[in-house]
Amino acid sequence: MSDKSLPSDVDSRLKVLKIAYRQRLVRELDQIDDFLQALRQDPANSQSLRALHEALHKLAGSAGTFGFEQLGRQASLLEEQVSNALAKAEGVAELPGLTDWVAQLRASLQADESRKTGLGVEVLEQEANDDQLSIWLLERDTMLADYIGQQLRSFGFTVLHLRDAQELEQASSCSPDLLLVDHHASESPELKTQPEAFWRDRLKSFNCPIIFTGAEEGFFARLHAVRSGGRGYFTKPLDVPQLAAHVARILKSGESAPERILIVEDDSDMAQFCQVVLQQAGMQVEILDQPQNLLQTASDFDPELILMDLRMPVATGAEMAAILTQIERWAHLPIIYLSAETSAEFRGHALSSGGDAFLEKPVDPKLLVSLCRSRIGRLRELEQAMTRDGLTGLIKHASIKEALQTEWEYVRRHPRPFSVVMLDIDHFKSVNDTHGHAVGDLVIAAVGTLLRQHFRNTDKLGRYGGEEFALVLPDCTASIATGLVDGLRQSFSAIRFMGGGESFSCTLSAGVVDNQSFPRHSAEALIEQADKALYKAKHSGRNRVCLASASDDPKAGPTNKEAR
Repeated sequence: MSDKSLPSDVDSRLKVLKIAYRQRLVRELDQIDDFLQALRQDPANSQSLRALHEALHKLAGSAGTFGFEQLGRQASLLEEQVSNALAKAEGVAELPGLTDWVAQLRASLQADESRKTGLGVEVLEQEANDDQLSIWLLERDTMLADYIGQQLRSFGFTVLHLRDAQELEQASSCSPDLLLVDHHASESPELKTQPEAFWRDRLKSFNCPIIFTGAEEGFFARLHAVRSGGRGYFTKPLDVPQLAAHVARILKSGESAPERILIVEDDSDMAQFCQVVLQQAGMQVEILDQPQNLLQTASDFDPELILMDLRMPVATGAEMAAILTQIERWAHLPIIYLSAETSAEFRGHALSSGGDAFLEKPVDPKLLVSLCRSRIGRLRELEQAMTRDGLTGLIKHASIKEALQTEWEYVRRHPRPFSVVMLDIDHFKSVNDTHGHAVGDLVIAAVGTLLRQHFRNTDKLGRYGGEEFALVLPDCTASIATGLVDGLRQSFSAIRFMGGGESFSCTLSAGVVDNQSFPRHSAEALIEQADKALYKAKHSGRNRVCLASASDDPKAGPTNKEAR
């Protein structure tokens, strides 16, 4: 079903999809009944058994997406039984209670309809944007693909639907930013006998990340995805907000800030060699040859890893590592020693003082890059797990306040503009009261995903609490920040959320301030000004962005313009 065949009214579009799918269920359940009757008449009919497996797989993958969750779970349970029977080549003998299967499926459908549940999102028609990230959705079920595609578009992605692996091969001359592949999206016999080789062969020309989807759960489904070349696996029915957040993280990771490495080495030739190698790999590198300046340099540069010479004139590498571990900020900073030292006792002492690994001289360039990149990658993952909000993936309350303080301190030494934004979801309490907390979580998660789509990786984006968010935007004046936040506001208002069959939209209000308008303010005072501007937006009608004004605060002092 194409978008052109759908009514323009968003509520009607969802109803059309749901009604059409409900009608399709009648045919699919009748078809499953036919396969079961054929098996009861001829238990050795392997063709009917395979057809039954295919029909149950299709039902398990799509039903939950359209809100028929119990039906999808029941189909998945029955599909697993058929799959085991096929694997053991024992046919119907492994399938007790066949006569009750259709009744069980119909009972599950009836239970779903009595609950009238189902969550989803849609988006109003928007013009395509060349900057939008593209997803190719490989899915044989056209109706399911249409439904998933509409939801992904609401998060700012462009979506192209391909119906099977053959269409994928025909389109391989170009490439999307990400491939989303149903691992059963082909009728080729090779897919059934050698699924991993089948997908590796067809996906080898794509350099983008690949995520597989399927109704199967567990270790082996994920193992097949990995062996087929996938970077992820999502179980149907798809949790699209979670999927969209995962996709955004994958695609944004390629745009992440360069790794920051501090080289502490008094041999200038060795230091410059390592610096050139790492810079060629896209990393940001500083050299320190005076150990007594270690703390100040670390504070200014904020490294993510230190390459430390083990023997230096003023202090040993082990001693400097021990000093860093005394300071909370640097206590867990990865330290790699550069050394030709062979003494096991000396190396053991150095590691016990705070070092993480040795890189022996002469340094192998490939090993140097690989070791630094993997250690910093793990550090970033750990920091994200500790500091990120689980629902949105944004920085937690305490961490966003710390990020603001760090930016404020940096700007005192190296003057530059930065902005602070406070925003929240309008009338959010009524969303929870009317549609339930599950839908409320969906709305909050959507804000998190949109924030990551609209802002830079160098921007600090945080969930301040509940439905409130805080942003710290380096090198960004208030006027620029206002435009960016207003674009976010417009995108968010275009999303249609679904809860219990009802369609609704939400809006955002925001307050913006920058350090240039309030040069005398502390970090805490700046966030208070942004909060006051948010309060002004709320009380002047909501769904708007308000800019904090120095004229509203007698303590603000002269702006930079007035000072000049």
